[in-house]
Amino acid sequence: MDVMKNHTDSRIEAAASILERIFGPAQPGIRYRLWDGTEGRVGNPDGSFTIVIRDRNTFRRTFSSQNSKLLAEAFVENRLDIEGNLFACLRIANQLEKVPLGWVDKLGLWFNLRRI
Repeated sequence: MDVMKNHTDSRIEAAASILERIFGPAQPGIRYRLWDGTEGRVGNPDGSFTIVIRDRNTFRRTFSSQNSKLLAEAFVENRLDIEGNLFACLRIANQLEKVPLGWVDKLGLWFNLRRI
């Protein structure tokens, strides 16, 4: 996890932790921008796209479930955006379907989502 702005806001730290837990196994990695302008990355992204999350409620809603339909809805409703290569982002999304989340992961996600 690499957050490029130095924020002490616990909401941002919680969001970064959630993204790391979810996207950590993905190759080559992702870049993201949160609702407050904080930019970060998970893994070693190739720079072909950035996931832009426009508000905290969208973040909480889309990452509170393993339902990828919520991500698609947020994209269609312009609450989440992909800057750059959409197809590269979709390749990452396909990898996520194979990432197992155990109960410890789910508990960590739940705890961090409550902090946002």
